[in-house]
Amino acid sequence: MAASGLNAATYDREGRSHIAALADYAMHLMEQMKYINEHSFNNFQMKIGLNMGPVVAGVIGARKPQYDILGNTVNLSSRMDSTGVPDRIQVTTDLYQVLAAKGYV
Repeated sequence: MAASGLNAATYDREGRSHIAALADYAMHLMEQMKYINEHSFNNFQMKIGLNMGPVVAGVIGARKPQYDILGNTVNLSSRMDSTGVPDRIQVTTDLYQVLAAKGYV
């Protein structure tokens, strides 16, 4: 799981460059998976789900504390990943509109 724009230093409200950076990262992951498969004679498949929206962050656990982000935004991305089409990047309508305005197909 990856997140972008979680703090004031990386959140770009106007240009939304953090969203484009996350989409670019997802596309590079897919390209790298293709390269790995071609050069290792494997057939690994990856599904990616991208979403945007508010999250809550905090430490979870008493015995083994872990910092995590939670919320409907994360849950929806996870569901898109688990139910998506292999070798595809699935995005929500809101994210699609942002990316389409930036020229992404």
